[in-house]
Amino acid sequence: MQDGTIIERRGSWVLFYYDKQIRNGELTWVKVSKKLARKSHEYPTKQSVKQLARDILTPINKKQVLPESSLPMCEFIEKRYFPAKESELRPSTFHNYKKSIYEPHLKDRLKQFRLRDFRTSDGQRLMRSIPDLNHTTLLHIKNFLSGVFKFAMQQGILDNAVNPMMNVSVPGKPKKFEGAAYTIEDAETMISQIEDAAGKTWPVYRWEAASKTWTETEETVTVSDADAQNASDAILFLSLTGLRQSEARAVRWSDWNETDQTLFVQRSVWTTKIGPTKNSASNDYIPVLSLVRESLTRRRERIKANASDYIFAGAKRGTPLDFHNLVNRVIKPCLERGKVNGEGVDWHGWHGFRRGLASNLLALDVNPSIISKILRHESPMVTLAFYAKSRQAESKTAMQKLEKHILDRPSGITVAGRALR
Repeated sequence: MQDGTIIERRGSWVLFYYDKQIRNGELTWVKVSKKLARKSHEYPTKQSVKQLARDILTPINKKQVLPESSLPMCEFIEKRYFPAKESELRPSTFHNYKKSIYEPHLKDRLKQFRLRDFRTSDGQRLMRSIPDLNHTTLLHIKNFLSGVFKFAMQQGILDNAVNPMMNVSVPGKPKKFEGAAYTIEDAETMISQIEDAAGKTWPVYRWEAASKTWTETEETVTVSDADAQNASDAILFLSLTGLRQSEARAVRWSDWNETDQTLFVQRSVWTTKIGPTKNSASNDYIPVLSLVRESLTRRRERIKANASDYIFAGAKRGTPLDFHNLVNRVIKPCLERGKVNGEGVDWHGWHGFRRGLASNLLALDVNPSIISKILRHESPMVTLAFYAKSRQAESKTAMQKLEKHILDRPSGITVAGRALR
């Protein structure tokens, strides 16, 4: 049992006591100090701050505080939290936590804290100390730290009644996210420009912002027939299935049921790591339109694929095709070539096809709950703030309605170099 020593220092009452902590991997008794309160009318004497000292010493005297809770926060996160979560989280989520949140924004700011000493007020000051970040990024930082303390509490390392990040408010105001959504015409233009560039070599152009003109450089780019076909097939596939690019890269030919006209989405890939889909709702069947079926049939015949192969596979090793590389080598150069020729389409990433599918279906008055089913959203807030399960037949009917709209237009649609009506 210890009572500690209270002294006055620089106008404040400070408690000195011994605490069992882990230092350099070893358990040792350490003499520590903690400020109790400013000397004031409320706390004029040592006796007046005795209760504040008891609040600190009682858990230590009763051995209710584990030595592990004395770990520096950075050490706990790097040696306990990350190793435990690496196998639980999706690779992309783990990478984002470590490389986009912890290392650039938190590592240096958390060095002064030990796990047990972090308070809500520290979290609030931390939020205000990170400049030039929007509300959404700060919210991700708060959620990350909340997860760290939740893990410590679940492991019994902390015995807090409340997670210290719970009552931390995030500065700024949330902004409505308005990601790009490709129209049907955008997808058609992309496919047309890519197929027109196949097998050709042309100069690389650079956009001059000052003069607002394209300037020809000495570099050249050549798009092979195979690369052009991969790009146009991928654009058509994502436009009319609504898959995330990580899911599209991981689909195998065996996932396609030609009899039921469905595709089973059951895995995703991030860089080279193959794992489950984003969540349980994403693991589901989606309808396959005749336009997609024809495109897949021609692709399978052309590449002579086996059932176990990925639909979009790299030519050399048969691993999932690198869509990021495909964008940089094929899609962006072809679209820039189109802009130079006065037919501009801006590239906004693969997810624009998923948003585009939702927008196109909504414009056709398809019930939002069915759109949620097609996109396999988990939360009711994702699609027009609500979500409800629908029968697979309803999803197929909705997608066929979209297909009929496309084919009934005067211009029809061009797929893989031929007109479809």
